[in-house]
Amino acid sequence: MSEHRGDPRPSVTARRPRWTLLILLCAVITGITGCVSIPTSSSPQPIGSLERRAPAVNVPTPRPGMDPESLVRDFLKATANPSSGHLAARQYLTRSASDAWDDRGGALILGQINVLTDARTDSTFTARIIGDNAGTLQSNGHLVPATGRVESRLSMVLVDGQWRIDGALPSGVMIDRTQFTSSYRPRDLFYPNASGEYLVADPRWLYSTGEDFSDQLVDLLVAGPSDELARAVVTEFPAGAALRGSIETTPTGGVRIELTGLSSLAERNRTLLAAQLIWTLNKSDVPGPFVIDADGAPLNDRYSSGWRTTDVASLDPTDATQSSLGLHVIRAGALDRVEGGRLVPVAGPLGTSNALLSATISTDGGRVAAVARNNAPQPAPAQALQVGDYGAATTTMATGTVISRPSFGPDRDTIWAVVDGRVLRWARDATGTAQAPVVVDSDAVSSVARGVITELRVSRDGARVAAIVGGKTVLAVISTAADGAVSLTGARDAAFNIAGQAVSLDWISGDTVVVARNTSDTPVVQVSIDGTPAVGLLSGNLTPPVTAVVGDTSTLYAADSRGILQLGSTNGEPDQYWNEVAPTMGSQSIPVLPQ
Repeated sequence: MSEHRGDPRPSVTARRPRWTLLILLCAVITGITGCVSIPTSSSPQPIGSLERRAPAVNVPTPRPGMDPESLVRDFLKATANPSSGHLAARQYLTRSASDAWDDRGGALILGQINVLTDARTDSTFTARIIGDNAGTLQSNGHLVPATGRVESRLSMVLVDGQWRIDGALPSGVMIDRTQFTSSYRPRDLFYPNASGEYLVADPRWLYSTGEDFSDQLVDLLVAGPSDELARAVVTEFPAGAALRGSIETTPTGGVRIELTGLSSLAERNRTLLAAQLIWTLNKSDVPGPFVIDADGAPLNDRYSSGWRTTDVASLDPTDATQSSLGLHVIRAGALDRVEGGRLVPVAGPLGTSNALLSATISTDGGRVAAVARNNAPQPAPAQALQVGDYGAATTTMATGTVISRPSFGPDRDTIWAVVDGRVLRWARDATGTAQAPVVVDSDAVSSVARGVITELRVSRDGARVAAIVGGKTVLAVISTAADGAVSLTGARDAAFNIAGQAVSLDWISGDTVVVARNTSDTPVVQVSIDGTPAVGLLSGNLTPPVTAVVGDTSTLYAADSRGILQLGSTNGEPDQYWNEVAPTMGSQSIPVLPQ
């Protein structure tokens, strides 16, 4: 068994819905790879004290006359409760085993657990535990998806006629997956990206006790981002900053937060810090206004009576502002706009082309990046990346044998694409001049999945990428070194319960990806960055193969063998089936949305 160190700390409550429409339509996929579903993206939190107090929630306790197999199973359920140094689980141990057990660190989440008998006498029992590794819950609440089998052994003895686990236990914790899913809830912390223009979600899994969890959220926020995200974001909490006392409810509603160690912060930094606090608490259903004091005085005198979300609205991490351009399609190699039930060619060369293979429109609708067949005579490269203002002339940025569908960064001035296997990024300076492409180090992605990167999409906050590598869906973080070098780090499988067959994907929000798969069984799935399993979307009236998918927070568009279909809402209610986009039917069109 893997070893993990660090003490878990209790945490709480249910999670806000991510994409409400699709969550209502989704059912957990249990058959995509034959694995069971589990959440995956955070971990227990360190507790400040290891004093032995009673467990805070309803977990199994040893019952008189339990057989050894049942005792082991209940022990793995009780380990879900990290309170007081896993006091609930220690009740299944002999005193000497409890004293010697190092429970600190992360936890293995195990599904499909089998407890087998290795050896037995009248007073001793050795059990072999075999289970599916569904994830590792790190000590800071970060849940990392995993696959494979885990095997461990436990010894038991009779103590006053009752079986108890004895002897050396593996370091760390193993938790029954079912108990984990009923005991932990994911919550997002928020950190600014390097430019301070966007807040980036850092999901953590918190133990649900039914008690207030505000203090724990702020403690975690002050402690800093997860290792996976650290090189993609910053934090406005300086070293030595801390929450003073507990967060209190004010007489007029809202909460009061008292912080220390912030005396050196400038006003701009204080606003960003307030945004981190406000959106972290707000998205976990802690109501404002938020009275924030720093070192005995208001964080900002202007908001001494309390901050509101409207005061930091420009940094709302769930802001889904989209261009009014709406759905576009590539049809017969040209870029058309879907307008009034018909297809209208866009102005400029992209609307009259017959060679487009893929395209992306910037979020504000102002720029277009497209890949086209290169019609120049051989031995010229087969494809060209063309970029220009919407409806205007384009400039060729790169040529190659194979170029992936391009992706804008968080603004119109940064473009990403994979050219002949190399991940490249182009940027424009303040004058609008395009700079030479930067080669992005993608070795970490190659270590997770072998093969060519056929699709790469940048999240709307510019902190992560979702990629298809050899048919596998992979998530990674965009890290920038002090010298400006860019690399993809923290690469991992997007979800433990999907294998290969991915052909297209898109970010529908800052924390959710939709994936099209080359299969007739659940061809469209949704994946969250918090490590939860992929979930399958309605597919009854899709006609595979599904070859492309794009979306935003309200609508998905998928291209199947007949044309483009959309899944959205009607009169505020989720659609119960995919609806045809009439002018695209029978045209082999490819959907394109402002990113």
